[in-house]
Amino acid sequence: MITITEDALNKIKIALNNNTNKTPRIILKKGGCAGTMLVLTLDYIHDNDTIIESNNIKFAIETSAKPHINDITIYTNNSILGTNIMIKNNLRPSCRCGKSFRI
Repeated sequence: MITITEDALNKIKIALNNNTNKTPRIILKKGGCAGTMLVLTLDYIHDNDTIIESNNIKFAIETSAKPHINDITIYTNNSILGTNIMIKNNLRPSCRCGKSFRI
């Protein structure tokens, strides 16, 4: 299940309006204090991606990220550097800030 906060949903819709030929794509990356992060990018759909719809938005899910999206929250993180869209995996042990998790 993908939960999207209202602010994140609005930011994704704005990005899609500016990039009509791309889709939100969730990928798995090494990083963060716990070692692994889910990252939302704006990209083309890749051949092995799985498509999941949430809040009337189609998300492409990278094959390696698919096992980790069962219970995620997409939210915004505001800092002095700007606003970022973040993904929190609610089922895996995570670091204190919740931005990364252990596999």
